[in-house]
Amino acid sequence: MKEKGFNIYEGSLGKLVDTKNQKYEFKYCLPNKDFPPNIHEFEIVIVDLSNEDTIDYKKEDHTRTVNKTEVDNYLECRHPQTIFDPRGFASKFLVKGIKEILKRECIIIVFQNENINIEYKLVKKNGDHSKLLTRNKYSLYEFMPIFPFKQNKFGKETEVIIKNNEFGNFLEKYNSDFTYENIYHYPTVWDNEEQILDPRFHPILKNKSDEIISFTYFDDKLRLYLFPILEDNSDFILEFLQSIAPTAHPSLFPNSNQKKWTNKTEYALPNHLNLLNEKELIFKEYQRKIKQKEIEIEENLKKYGFLHDIITETGDKLVAAVINFLEWLGFENVIDMDTQATKIKEEDIQIENEKGLLIIEVKGIGGTSKDSECSQISKIKYRRAKERGKFDVFGLYIVNHQRHLPAIERENPPFTEEQKNDALNDERSLLTTWQLFNLYYDIQNEIITKEEAREVIYNYGLISFIPQNIELIGTVDEIFLKGEVFILKINDVKLKTGNYLFIEKNNSFRKLKIIGLKLNDDTVEEISNGEIGIKVNSKVSKKSKVWIKNTYPSTNI
Repeated sequence: MKEKGFNIYEGSLGKLVDTKNQKYEFKYCLPNKDFPPNIHEFEIVIVDLSNEDTIDYKKEDHTRTVNKTEVDNYLECRHPQTIFDPRGFASKFLVKGIKEILKRECIIIVFQNENINIEYKLVKKNGDHSKLLTRNKYSLYEFMPIFPFKQNKFGKETEVIIKNNEFGNFLEKYNSDFTYENIYHYPTVWDNEEQILDPRFHPILKNKSDEIISFTYFDDKLRLYLFPILEDNSDFILEFLQSIAPTAHPSLFPNSNQKKWTNKTEYALPNHLNLLNEKELIFKEYQRKIKQKEIEIEENLKKYGFLHDIITETGDKLVAAVINFLEWLGFENVIDMDTQATKIKEEDIQIENEKGLLIIEVKGIGGTSKDSECSQISKIKYRRAKERGKFDVFGLYIVNHQRHLPAIERENPPFTEEQKNDALNDERSLLTTWQLFNLYYDIQNEIITKEEAREVIYNYGLISFIPQNIELIGTVDEIFLKGEVFILKINDVKLKTGNYLFIEKNNSFRKLKIIGLKLNDDTVEEISNGEIGIKVNSKVSKKSKVWIKNTYPSTNI
């Protein structure tokens, strides 16, 4: 950069110091920062936080040889800490210089590193002892005028957001070499009593999860660029200052022959200003719609969050989520037994209705259930029956098993054959929260009704939420039109266009509508016998079982 005519001051937030502290040892340390004394006169500041050069501790480098005051304070580095990192402390002191620079147009360029808060103990030196004066934590990014940090996250796969312009093409050139340590959120500001996305903030790079990893922020005077990490950023920064910055910020590069003065208002082309105004209005409307959609998303998460809780939580949160589900399912008088101070709280939930008393034990565990855990509800069931003096008590064990695994990867069902048989013999029920999660969507898709599901919960053994009152009418052996049409041989089963079929594959059911029937290439509206072609409103695969809702005629006795 010096060879290209830039006036450079090579400063530093400080190098990391290896103190090699042993047990019970500590070192007095001084920050080895280096700021230009005339920092307020600089227009461009480049901070490379990814530079973690480390030097050995030398006592003479951390001893005050000239002291104009009586203050003899140091930063203490005590075992088990072995590395003294002065950059957070120095970053806090850099704030004053940055504020001076911000009084006029300036560019701040930052190459990121992991955002960490470092604790510093300021002590007064006293021989082999020290007196603690203050204890503070500072981030490496203390000097940043704006830092919308979300969380630390490392990654290598990045994508340029801005396209089809000089800056975007420049970033694409280096994109394969970027790594990142942090992700950022989109800051908001208030505009006419409305909170909108900050128009000064511009994401320029994202990761594969569409999270912001690099951005610019342009205020009245500030031009802030936060870039990812490059193993060697010398070519990048030189090209940026020679080719990109002069075009984007011509007043800071008066000698550049690449400045685009034609972009100024007085040189605007016909209709250009109107188009820019229309663009701004579109952007504000977009921001308003995004904000409204984010509110709707948040409300939806609150409304249906119990569905995630039943397959992730344990303890009280899991019980509360199951209660929420049961109430959604239509159960009334669902009682959280933790709220009943006068009763012995053995089961977690009670539901009493015309069928009797349903007692439920809910567990969230890391593995699968032991025999004793499955059968514990039996003891409580018989105790409640004895208290009531009648045998209208039903016991249900609900488990969120292997809860640290994605639910679809768990062992389903998680019960042994012996556990299922014992539940049948003991007249109690077994159920997983993953079944409840899927039950929600089966009800939405009209595979089973809420009323039917409530009845099924009183069954014994391992509960299965399958369509009720259905009759198997055949298995799909031939398909056409990629599965939208299949052949089925029926005998004394009435099928009619517009009727619904239940299609089962791998113990999972779908409800499909008949939209066409054919017999011997002739279209028919209704049929009861023969080998027929059935067209439905979704694809069906071979070996699928086909069921139909059974209608039971009334019987005269």
